[in-house]
Amino acid sequence: MLKVLFFILILCAAIFVGPFLADEQGYVHIATQDYIIESSLTTAIILAIVTFIVLYFAIALIIKFIRIPRGTRSVLRHRQALKQSNLEQEAALYFEEGEYARALALVKRVKPQQRTAETYFIGAKAAFALQDYAQCSKFLDEVKGRSKEAFIASSIIRAKLNLQIGNAKAALEVLEELKKTYNSKEVTRLTYECYRKEQDVDKLKTLLPQLTRQKILTADEAAKVTRDDMGKLFTTSTSAELKDFYKNLDKASKRNPQVMAQVIKRLVTLDEVAVATKLTLNVLKKSLDPDFLESIATWDKSLPQVLSFLKAQAQSNLIASEVNTPLLKALGNLEYCNGEYKEAQEHLEKALQLNKSADTLLKLAKVMAAQRLFEQASDYYAKALSLQDAH
Repeated sequence: MLKVLFFILILCAAIFVGPFLADEQGYVHIATQDYIIESSLTTAIILAIVTFIVLYFAIALIIKFIRIPRGTRSVLRHRQALKQSNLEQEAALYFEEGEYARALALVKRVKPQQRTAETYFIGAKAAFALQDYAQCSKFLDEVKGRSKEAFIASSIIRAKLNLQIGNAKAALEVLEELKKTYNSKEVTRLTYECYRKEQDVDKLKTLLPQLTRQKILTADEAAKVTRDDMGKLFTTSTSAELKDFYKNLDKASKRNPQVMAQVIKRLVTLDEVAVATKLTLNVLKKSLDPDFLESIATWDKSLPQVLSFLKAQAQSNLIASEVNTPLLKALGNLEYCNGEYKEAQEHLEKALQLNKSADTLLKLAKVMAAQRLFEQASDYYAKALSLQDAH
């Protein structure tokens, strides 16, 4: 526009200055059937320029009027988009405040073509909170086809929501489908939760190395999971099943005294003396773990080689003070099971002096009863019951 005006100004200057510099001023003669128009050249050019300017602005004005509807539509679209965005923000706010019904209603008011993935997820979670599982599933189905990221997010949310209502089987189905194209720390964690809900011991056992590798669980936490979640195996397994279980344990679990305590206790119960003795001595030679010794104190049989080893350790001055009580209890139990009642009484009474506990009192009561010292046995039983009630 500026270039055009600049050109016109230069042209006008040329028209006005030109005739003054020339000897003669030119004329324009236009003849028609009924009219004859005569004008100086300067006047004619000025009229032409003025006409051009008038036409230029007239056309610009007409174009502007033509474009008004299009601009109006653009403004209306912008206003509608802004309104939809405000609805999404309000829905998110109401969801965070726990007003799920209002959040869901606002999400439904947003036109499907203008919903973002986040809006779908808010709607799904709000519907889930209201136990409208059909609507929740519908939202997740609609959003998962938008992109790879939306598919991953919707699958993880679906798995989490299924876990919340205790449907671990459905959650696992979603996760298994997701793992064909995507895997992550969160997917592994959710799979672990599903296995725990389902009490799937075999799959849980195979997942433990990955859980520690991805730092979802520490080595100690993994060992605790092994102890807690393998409880059924340690109480109902046959010798063959238990040996197979031990064979498939990872190295960290085989070196963990707490895990081995469970395995060995079951072997002792199954009268697998040779295997139990070998595994027990392997653990004890590495360290006198207090928890492992506490487990020995609950055995229902005595292993001669283990008893001899512990007696030798008890006579050593290298025993740490925190190991004294568990070691004395373990010795007392093995001696009781082996019929060495006097020795068992001596060790258990020493353990009781270091730490008064109900299980030690109960074991002493059994030792006294085995020696037919019923009055003392009754006294220990009463003390044990009193201590249990106090706790």
